[in-house]
Amino acid sequence: MSCTSESKEGNANKTTQINTAFSRELIDQQVYNLMDSANIPGLALGVIQQGKIVYTKGYGLLKSDSTAKVDEHTVFDAASLSKPVFGYAVFKLMEEGKLSLDTPLYTYLPYPDIAYDDRYKKITARMVLSHTTGFPNWRGGDKLKIQFTPGEKFSYSGEGFVYLQRVVEKITGKPLNEVMQEKVFTPLGMKCSSYIWQKDFDTNFAFPHSNFGHPFEKNKSDHANAAYSLQTTAQDYATFLLAIIHHTGISDSTVQQMLTRQIAVPVADSANAPLSTEVGWGLGFGLEQTEAGNVFWHWGDNGTYKCYVAVDKEAGNGMIYFTNSFNGLGIMQEMVQQVIPGKHPAVDFLDYDWYKAPNSLFARDIPSKGVAAAIAPFLDEKGNSTIEEEQMNWIGNQLLNRGKVKEAIEVFELNLKAYPASANTYADYAIALLRNGDREKAISTLNKSLQIKADNFKVKQMLAGLEKSQRKQGNTIITLKGYSNAKLVTLAGSFNDWNDLHTFFRKNGDVWECAVELSPGTYTYKIVKDGEWMLDPNNASTLKDEGGYTNSVLIIK
Repeated sequence: MSCTSESKEGNANKTTQINTAFSRELIDQQVYNLMDSANIPGLALGVIQQGKIVYTKGYGLLKSDSTAKVDEHTVFDAASLSKPVFGYAVFKLMEEGKLSLDTPLYTYLPYPDIAYDDRYKKITARMVLSHTTGFPNWRGGDKLKIQFTPGEKFSYSGEGFVYLQRVVEKITGKPLNEVMQEKVFTPLGMKCSSYIWQKDFDTNFAFPHSNFGHPFEKNKSDHANAAYSLQTTAQDYATFLLAIIHHTGISDSTVQQMLTRQIAVPVADSANAPLSTEVGWGLGFGLEQTEAGNVFWHWGDNGTYKCYVAVDKEAGNGMIYFTNSFNGLGIMQEMVQQVIPGKHPAVDFLDYDWYKAPNSLFARDIPSKGVAAAIAPFLDEKGNSTIEEEQMNWIGNQLLNRGKVKEAIEVFELNLKAYPASANTYADYAIALLRNGDREKAISTLNKSLQIKADNFKVKQMLAGLEKSQRKQGNTIITLKGYSNAKLVTLAGSFNDWNDLHTFFRKNGDVWECAVELSPGTYTYKIVKDGEWMLDPNNASTLKDEGGYTNSVLIIK
């Protein structure tokens, strides 16, 4: 696999001028301005006009603390843009007569994860592709559940794609990435795309970044997931979009099915929200009615990678962009409008924070100005923050996740000044205090949260865990040596739903100790030191999970 062989020009961008209204210079200027304003380190863009790829280019940096630049061959996480590409392969199998969109999936492959609920026998490939299975997006630490009668309404779900992936693998007798290579990547010439990490990607890939611009290591998973694991480039994904525009490899009637509304979506993420008249869902793509015409679209969000695609099929105009930033979807409207003018209802449906919103500007300025200076433009005459309570808590928690404990405490204290009766802010503030090593004040703050909201299970659980940590009770003792300067150490694993605020270590001299009561069985876990998830240095036994993450293993006999 080579991700540099496709460029005929041999440079960082490619353009084919078709429409005099298209200006690469204006797009470049706009993209750089948006990236700077939204604190996005790197971006890759593909522009389609009149059914042809007219421009692909990389902007910015692979990693914020390096000088290596993004180019048209840079590999990005496609996140949920994985789903439409997988959908294309499903349609190929349908046309080959190997799978029916309306045959219940259990007839191809029973699903033990949900076999206890007979309603799952109604679920079809059509329901998966239109997000009407009744599954949640992800099950988290819970067992998989059906939340409503399959086919009844829209509810976005990655879990449905996991089930359909297993069905496809059963039908073909091949692992997902091999299926995608045969059905999609090779026929369409997508030479830099894979649902599992390839060694060739190591020379040119974008690192993920937090909303503050802090880079992280890239997770290079060897486990394929149809819902989110696609690694690709702007050039490759634009090539895939051309296949939809021109019906390449699939029939006219199949494309018509794909882009026909199957279900309406609510105007907001609320149980009582009315259904949208402008936004719906097809089979694999979202659909929106705009001033320019009907547009098919999708977004991708793997946290620290974000991306978006929108195409006016009738006009043959569209765009795809990938970012290596948590902030990447705050510029959706401005990016799409460069190619498809007018308002895009899908952007409102997704409801991501706009890059010019007060909370976005506040978060952007914290690293360079500090909390006090960054909040100054957003204080009222009494010196209280005018940013919404939940948004401030979110910023505080993001700072905490980045190890910026002092700044997180400042944000939570600002929020408590503006919202003194906020149980959630007291709870989040307490976590920051724990991370700062102030256990007694944290316990007092948790109790204040309970006084306001007595039924807060999370707070009760934390208090119980802190109290239990003072008693060395349990059949299993885990110790951590060499970290006498650590301020908070916890244990997260399969035995506590990977909750890093459930099971606390206590410090005994220079050693951290944790006692847990475990039934016989095999457990995976990690130690969490001051927010850093780490393997147990005293346990050489490890196991890699389906997400590609390696965990320590504990066997209780």
